[in-house]
Amino acid sequence: MESMTEPALGTIDDRRPRRAPRTLLVNQAAELLGVSRRTVYNRIRDGRLRTIRTRGGSQRVLLESVEALLREMMRKRRARATARGAGV
Repeated sequence: MESMTEPALGTIDDRRPRRAPRTLLVNQAAELLGVSRRTVYNRIRDGRLRTIRTRGGSQRVLLESVEALLREMMRKRRARATARGAGV
């Protein structure tokens, strides 16, 4: 009979399904963000967007990093609108 203890550190627990991170093509990320492909690559280089490499070597942008950048962009827009409304 197998033990029902947790797996040792550093081992893979086969009972838990692996979930691949949701990713986008660079073109798709650019479209969602309303910027050019070049800007997406600049954001990747700056560390504002995170990517993974596929087995074939292409670069995919993590959806969660696109969502985080969109939230940041929206906060900045709201702050500018508020500052303009306050006459600053």
